[in-house]
Amino acid sequence: KTSLADNKHPVDQFLLDKMIPFGLKPNGNANYHSILRRLSFALTGLPPTLDHQNLFITLSKENIDIANEKLTDDLLRSPQFGERWARHWMDWVRYAESLGSEGDPRIPHAAQYRNYLIRAFNQDIPYNQLLREHIAGDLLAKPRINEALGLNESAIGPAHYRFFLQGFAPTDALDELVRTSEDQIDVVSKAFLGMTVSCARCHNHKFDAISQKDYHAFYSIMTSTRPATINVD
Repeated sequence: KTSLADNKHPVDQFLLDKMIPFGLKPNGNANYHSILRRLSFALTGLPPTLDHQNLFITLSKENIDIANEKLTDDLLRSPQFGERWARHWMDWVRYAESLGSEGDPRIPHAAQYRNYLIRAFNQDIPYNQLLREHIAGDLLAKPRINEALGLNESAIGPAHYRFFLQGFAPTDALDELVRTSEDQIDVVSKAFLGMTVSCARCHNHKFDAISQKDYHAFYSIMTSTRPATINVD
């Protein structure tokens, strides 16, 4: 909103101290249209609507800070905010609507999970609550109920366990169970722990403090689950 040189924030001063010796200088203030487009694309992934353009320009002429705050609040309240940011979460848990392989069978009701995530982002559900729902949402003593839609939201969370590659006609049931359980461990550890745990299947982890014992404890939890369709009404 303001140029780097005008800002007294310590981070901006740190950048300036590094830039000036190299003959570099910060850009000037962005114009109204640039600010509007950046906010809109960053928060919703879409260009600003005509209504937002007119409102933002009108408010900016009076007070740019109020205009920024008003536009940001409007975009955060829009349905498109959840649609945009839920896509990143779905990438982490490798969301899909079919199982791949030569038959590529559909995953029943996969869209329920997609819509559940969008609603969660738009309702600003805390991360720790979403994490509980993803690990064991169907077992929570006090599930999160959506009265308007008549849904047990928490019970939809574990659906991400079902998004894995599955052979059309597996010839070895145990091998299939091992492979899919390892995939679940790989996704859960990367998405929610920020580390790779699946390589500890064969040896103690060389960098993080994860042992084979840890891996197989994790594995025993995953193999105690079974793919199923449950009633979330």
